[in-house]
Amino acid sequence: MTKTKDDFGVRVKELREQLHLTQEAMAESLGVSFATVNRWENGWTVPSKLALRQIDLLCKENHLEPMTDTKRSVK
Repeated sequence: MTKTKDDFGVRVKELREQLHLTQEAMAESLGVSFATVNRWENGWTVPSKLALRQIDLLCKENHLEPMTDTKRSVK
């Protein structure tokens, strides 16, 4: 099954909720704007490669599965 922007948005939101972060707090921790996180979660855009690395680092720091692992990569 091909992952869509919507699937990725759901995963971003799930991650944010697991970390008990607001969109604003997640945006600040990743160095992006609130609007950017909001667009990811709503499936309007997907993170850049740099943002994906930041998300994976956030996952690693919190002992969670990376968003870009080979089994669940965004296409």
